[in-house]
Amino acid sequence: MNWIDNIGQYLEDNGVGTLATDIFYQGFSKTASNCITLLTAPGLPEISTLCGTMVLSRPELDIRVRNVDDSSAYAKAIEIHTLLNGKKGRIGTTRFKKINAVFDPYLLEIDDNTRFIYAVNFQLEINR
Repeated sequence: MNWIDNIGQYLEDNGVGTLATDIFYQGFSKTASNCITLLTAPGLPEISTLCGTMVLSRPELDIRVRNVDDSSAYAKAIEIHTLLNGKKGRIGTTRFKKINAVFDPYLLEIDDNTRFIYAVNFQLEINR
């Protein structure tokens, strides 16, 4: 498993949703109105620490929550923010030095089908 799979599984294990039912990778489901997507972004360049003995990968994770109900979408975004922000240590097979939210959850858009989409963005540091 790679790091994004580990985070998806962590969200499922903590009751946020179910993988391939309402949690998806790299885009929303075409059929589910109420769902979550995890999107990867390049982030900052890798850095060496501990006199070059450890390399930290620093990708970004964008999580988007879509729901037909504004308050439900916001509540789910807050749940994800609370669960991941400040998280350190092992999630599945990935060792995170830290996961930090860039912003509090915010309304990104209301789509053409009047579904509310909230975004939660994280900066990650992953021990490689």
